[in-house]
Amino acid sequence: MSILHIFKVLTYFIRMFIDFSSLATSIGIGGLATSIGIGGFLGFLMGYAIKKILKIIIIVAGLLVGLCYYMQSNGLIALNWVKLEETIGNLMTNFNGFNLNSAFFPGVSDQILHAISNSGIPLTGGFAAGFAFGISKG
Repeated sequence: MSILHIFKVLTYFIRMFIDFSSLATSIGIGGLATSIGIGGFLGFLMGYAIKKILKIIIIVAGLLVGLCYYMQSNGLIALNWVKLEETIGNLMTNFNGFNLNSAFFPGVSDQILHAISNSGIPLTGGFAAGFAFGISKG
């Protein structure tokens, strides 16, 4: 008897005594896989989109600073760079009137938070892994 033949016989006996499909449904692997898959897919989409949007914002901000510097060097405008730096520094550290507790999309964000809190660790873990992968690929 070869090792392959023994392996086939053992596999047959294991399948005869253990029904893997009923085992998967009894411990809820189908729902778990769906939850991880949906969380991972949504996380990937969000991570990818955020990285692309941040790249666009950084490029536009760089172009605006370059344009201001070019216009100042040609004498078209006069910029007080110290005052500009001071203003931007204050803006970055002082968010007056910005409420972090208000929802960006009142109906949608409540539903997403409710779904994540009810689905628990599989959805959140899948979302985090997908988000990290989306950020790295974006």
